[in-house]
Amino acid sequence: MAAPIRSTDFRSIVEPILNECFDGVYDQRSDEWSTVFREQQGIPRNYHEEPVLYGFGAAPQLPDGSPVAYQQGGVLFLKRYLYNVYGLAFALTKVLVEDGDHIRIGQVYAKHLAQSLVETKETLAANVLNQAFNSAYVGGDGVQLSSSAHPLVSGTASNLLNTAANLSQTSLEQMLIQVRQAVDNNGKKIRLQPLKLVVAPGNVFQAEVLLKSVLRAGTANNDINPIKSIGLMPEGASVISRLTSATAWWVQTDAPEGMKLMMRRGLEKTMEGDFETDSMRYKATERYDLGWTDWRSMFGTPGV
Repeated sequence: MAAPIRSTDFRSIVEPILNECFDGVYDQRSDEWSTVFREQQGIPRNYHEEPVLYGFGAAPQLPDGSPVAYQQGGVLFLKRYLYNVYGLAFALTKVLVEDGDHIRIGQVYAKHLAQSLVETKETLAANVLNQAFNSAYVGGDGVQLSSSAHPLVSGTASNLLNTAANLSQTSLEQMLIQVRQAVDNNGKKIRLQPLKLVVAPGNVFQAEVLLKSVLRAGTANNDINPIKSIGLMPEGASVISRLTSATAWWVQTDAPEGMKLMMRRGLEKTMEGDFETDSMRYKATERYDLGWTDWRSMFGTPGV
């Protein structure tokens, strides 16, 4: 067991006259991960598995009197979410409890404990995007999230901008064209709708200009901004603070089985006494996994 927090660590607080102290707990923004990932309840086992199916191609013309043709569907690949447990704890000595100071100190460090678990979830979510262009981190189809070689029943498809580019009017329009040209697992055209931009803090102002300017951004031409006039990005921009690349960006679509947080067990907080030391121990844990099932939910580029 790690060393508990002792009364001598807080001598200035446990004196009869309680001093004012800065507890180091900061207000944090609402969850960033939830703007990109959809939380889904997991099943009661150590992993969750989602088969990705393929259906049929286009129906052929049948000449008069000809028999109908048959096609066979199947499973293209399996996506498995492996649940991991994340947790942290702290302990307060019996002296702190006897002096009644465990209430104030415990409340402060309970907030720190909660912030630690939030930071873990935010970092893990951001890392799914940080690793999106890294072939060492693959999804159920065997390639990374942002790839030009996602396997189909016949051939491959891409959710990677054809030519890597920083966020601009031209590159965003090209990305939206690629979203509209998306195909299903049989190669049939589908109608994906772009929902939002996902950017790092360094791109937030550029995103705001591109999404809300009435005229085209960065030019003296009097052309309208089609992204705004058509209403292509109804949910605006999501800023993920823990993205490590200042140039990478994504367009998130309405693909239904996209970015997921599979929650096996929600946050649990427990407290118990230690028999040998009489210390009070506080613990918080949760169990989940983050990833994606359908790569069509995120079209991206690492920028340049």
